[in-house]
Formats: sequence, C-alpha cells, structure tokens
Amino acid sequence: MVNLGKNTIVVFGTITLNSGNAYDATTGIFTAPDDGIYSFTWTILTMSGKYFKTRIVLSDNSIGYNHVDGVSGSSNWESGTSSAFIKMKKNDKVWITTFGEGKCAYQEYSSFSGFGL
Repeated sequence: MVNLGKNTIVVFGTITLNSGNAYDATTGIFTAPDDGIYSFTWTILTMSGKYFKTRIVLSDNSIGYNHVDGVSGSSNWESGTSSAFIKMKKNDKVWITTFGEGKCAYQEYSSFSGFGL
C-alpha cells in the first residue's frame, strides 16, 4: 500500500479467519453482527524513509490512532500496533483509514483483527 491519500480506507488483503463474515475484504469495513463490546487491533509495517498514519473509525468518528514512522534514518523496518475497545450496535461499521498520508505499508505484514467480547 503506497501513497494512500488522506482518509483512504485501508483494506487488509489476506483473510485467515472471518467467522460470520463481519469483515468485508473488498471494502475493508467490519460490520458488527450483534450489539456488544468489540476488541480491535491493527498493526502496520513500514520501511525506512516512509511513514503510515492510520486511525480506527466508527461511523465517521475517530476512536484511536496509529503512527508508524520509518523516517528515523535507520535501515530497519518499523511497525506499530494499536488497539481499541468499542461499544457497537448491530450493523455499526468500523474501519481503518489513513489520516494525513499513508506513504508505505507492507500489506502482507500488516494486520487487522476484530471480535466481540
């Protein structure tokens, strides 16, 4: 994922488990199957000289942020993980979106998970 503009939904490609099909791999949107508290975690990996800023959004409201900065001048890849617990009603939608720009994220090494408690 390279040079994503501001407020672009991040679509995580490889699906390893999607019980109940709550995550739409085409749109990158998680839809709550029931009322409840949901736990979400996302990890982004970027490379030296790049950065990737994301946030988790519930119905157009920002809930939490993740800023991965590989601009430090090291030759290492950098990763960052954020988590959020969100009270949702059935059919509420959550997604990860960029804020600012998303310069570079390795899709195969970045991840998103969500489940009801």
